[in-house]
Amino acid sequence: MRLSPPIVKILLLQLDGKIPNLALMRISAHHKALGDDVELRVVGNAAAVERGLWDSMDKVYASAIFTRSKPLCDRLLEVYPDAVIGGTGWNLKANLPKIGISTRETDYSVYPLFRQSLGFTQRGCRLKCSFCVVPGMEGNVTNEAGIYDIWRGGTWPKELLLLDNDFFGQGLWRDRIREIREGGFKVSFNQGINARCITDEAAEAIASVDYRDDSMKTKRIYTAWDSLGDEERLFAGLNRLVKYGVKPDQIMVYMLIGYWPGETAADREYRRMKLREFGARPYPMPYVRNKENVGFQRWVIGAYDKTIPWKRWEEAKYEPRNLQCFPLRLQ
Repeated sequence: MRLSPPIVKILLLQLDGKIPNLALMRISAHHKALGDDVELRVVGNAAAVERGLWDSMDKVYASAIFTRSKPLCDRLLEVYPDAVIGGTGWNLKANLPKIGISTRETDYSVYPLFRQSLGFTQRGCRLKCSFCVVPGMEGNVTNEAGIYDIWRGGTWPKELLLLDNDFFGQGLWRDRIREIREGGFKVSFNQGINARCITDEAAEAIASVDYRDDSMKTKRIYTAWDSLGDEERLFAGLNRLVKYGVKPDQIMVYMLIGYWPGETAADREYRRMKLREFGARPYPMPYVRNKENVGFQRWVIGAYDKTIPWKRWEEAKYEPRNLQCFPLRLQ
């Protein structure tokens, strides 16, 4: 009697991030094609990386996007010493083991509640910002896939989450825009567009498609203001977007804070104020997550900055529950 080969058990761990992890989805597709048993766990806390009573895994893969997840990675390697960990939140300087997985097949079944289609139309970036890991990981801009290659097809919603870091850096962006527009897709440029480099043609192209946030519920364009010196180019780009029909309130601008040497609270406040005056939505992103930077982030994201002075917010120790006499108006 011929015995069936033992089932190989694969554990995938998404250590952070709120949207499905494309790398883990492709690892899952690879192993399922081999007949392996795949389980994905989205980790919410340190306890989730511990070995369960009935866990007997042959291979463990994990992905970490944010550096704050490194303690989870360290603990995971204590629990599963042979685990393969990747992602920008782990160790970019280390050579990752060659795992022999090159498929572009995407297994959406590990995220059964996710309805959108996920992918890249391009990889890499034209720029080499000192705080950004993309150029080192992906190099110069290359074309990746067309819109209909990314869409799951069939009866799945025509809703795209594009992970491109430099959508308009690719030579074929006009083709991609045409595919989005003529195909009737909703699209989230999830990683943002570079408003500093945007041309009138590109601004008009953005305004011509149904751009959305990552939930597909709200009209949203994402961009960034990383350095005070980018002010003139940034606002030239923002004004181009508005010129072609994008409303200022539909633009979310990520503000890098706590990175540049000599950065002052006045620098940070100036950028916040200018974005509020324009009508855009500032979203501070602390490079160093100290109490003041995270407190500033909470102050702005919650729109407390519209009614509560920074000094009063500091006195309240950056906690809304400590505010007693100020009325709050939230977005």
